[in-house]
Amino acid sequence: MENNQWYYTDFNRQLNYMCFCEEPEFGSALAYLLTFKKHESLKVTPHKFSIEISNADIHIFIIHTVFFQQQEYEAAKQLKNVHFISFNNKLAEMHEFSKMKNEIKFISKGMLTSTVEALTENKLITALTQFKETDGL
Repeated sequence: MENNQWYYTDFNRQLNYMCFCEEPEFGSALAYLLTFKKHESLKVTPHKFSIEISNADIHIFIIHTVFFQQQEYEAAKQLKNVHFISFNNKLAEMHEFSKMKNEIKFISKGMLTSTVEALTENKLITALTQFKETDGL
């Protein structure tokens, strides 16, 4: 991780932030889920109400709270190839996101980790995936 300081007071948000900083495969897998294209050199930027994962070609905002719409959305929506996601399906459907109707995509952490497993060249992860797939044989 580039900066070892804690950015978020919420422990779960901090863990998500650290995961994307320390394991670039997660950001690449998320970008692939949204565009079906491989993206490299993704930068992780913490914001007060979101985490941004971006490069020159894509901007992904992982939304934490409804305050994102009031504080960060207007600037974010002006960016090229921008995607708004949430790991919480209830957050993505909240009435408070009236300006962002149908813009927030729900991505389950299970879907993301399965995509990381499918795209990685890490031999340990590949072996674990293959081991799990042998269940029921």
